[in-house]
Order: sequence, then C-alpha cells, then structure tokens
Amino acid sequence: SVHGRIQMMSFEHKSTDELLRVAKAGLGFTLIANSKTAEDIHQLASAAAESGAKITFVYMPTADQSPHQAAG
Repeated sequence: SVHGRIQMMSFEHKSTDELLRVAKAGLGFTLIANSKTAEDIHQLASAAAESGAKITFVYMPTADQSPHQAAG
C-alpha cells in the first residue's frame, strides 16, 4: 500500500518544513527526534493533531546520555 511505503521512508534528514507538509497531508510517520528542537516538535504535533496524522517521536540514546562510570 502507499501508506506502508510512506512509513518506510527516512524522515530524519528532512527539514521541519517538509515534515510539516507531510503531517498536514494527514500522513503518519516515525521520526527520530534527537535533532529537532522543542519548537519543531510542537509545530509537528500541532499539525498532526489538526490533520489526524499519527507521528511517533523516538529519542535514540547518544553517547552523551549514557551513564558515566567513575574511574578508580
């Protein structure tokens, strides 16, 4: 189905404007949101709420977020 193919696309490298167009069209997607600002996420969530699109925001752990062990 077209919907299934759309969800397989990679959205991480798309601009927020591009993502907003997808959300406003009512198409759902999963987005690794680490690189997005809180304002970007708010805009995307608002667009999805208006159109009925389902956006899943995923946060990937980064090296900076892993617990650090004290040496010694």
